[in-house]
Amino acid sequence: MKADLNTQHPYIQLLSTIHEKDVVVIDNVKGLPIYGDSYAAPDMLIVLCHEGIMNVHDMPDQTFKAHDVAILLPDQVAISHQVSADYRATLIAISRKFHDHLQHTYPYTRYAPRYRRRPVTRLTDEQYQCLLHAVEVLRALTKTKSSHRAEMLSNMISIILNMIGECHFRSQPGNTFSLSPNEQLFNRFYEAIIQHHRESHEMAFYARICCLSPKHFSETIKKDTGISPKEWISNFITARAKALLDAREDHTIQQISNLLGFGEQSSFARFFKRETGISPREYRSRRDSTSKK
Repeated sequence: MKADLNTQHPYIQLLSTIHEKDVVVIDNVKGLPIYGDSYAAPDMLIVLCHEGIMNVHDMPDQTFKAHDVAILLPDQVAISHQVSADYRATLIAISRKFHDHLQHTYPYTRYAPRYRRRPVTRLTDEQYQCLLHAVEVLRALTKTKSSHRAEMLSNMISIILNMIGECHFRSQPGNTFSLSPNEQLFNRFYEAIIQHHRESHEMAFYARICCLSPKHFSETIKKDTGISPKEWISNFITARAKALLDAREDHTIQQISNLLGFGEQSSFARFFKRETGISPREYRSRRDSTSKK
């Protein structure tokens, strides 16, 4: 049986606050809201690890450890397989609305395509300390009641993202802003999943978007990431399904099925049970019973 959503996780507890305040700094985070299963946050997350380790599926070397920082863009799937007892991190949660504003305002987006494929940046001790100071300034700005709060937050987040981007850039082989052909392909594929997952769940559909034969497309993505395109698609849809089941209590399972592009509720139920071990209705019931404890 796969894992349920941890409704006591501080990020889940603060979802409404994040959407109201746009930017929230959360300390003493112990792991992802779901352990051992796919999770995709609706918001942008910057995660700074202070202690311990987390083994995460889809990362190049599988380990997120002390003095690492990760940027997870909205809808980016992550799967944690192991979290040490001493793991502790600070999480900067940026609402999707504020993320979209940043995308159209600040030049950090030159780094953004890399974060879909390589979300983690290794920091030196000096870089880690500099980032800690920047996060403290951001924390203070999130609490200000100034009429210029949004502008100040935008400026500070831009500084933080560019700091991380420079570290990320310098740590990559070749030291170039240009994406490799495989990175370009993966970025195009993942953005296509976000845009078209309601339209199609078929690998061949995304191969056509990327102008490759299904065989070549599948082999290239699997070789580059260690995960097949079919798995990427399934992980994304599963994570989106859980997010909708958790957040859209006003939606029936049929309505959620429609939002995810399933022709019939029964098709959605079969897919969800295959991926998680339980039905959408059971998932929602377990979530509700857990949150009441």
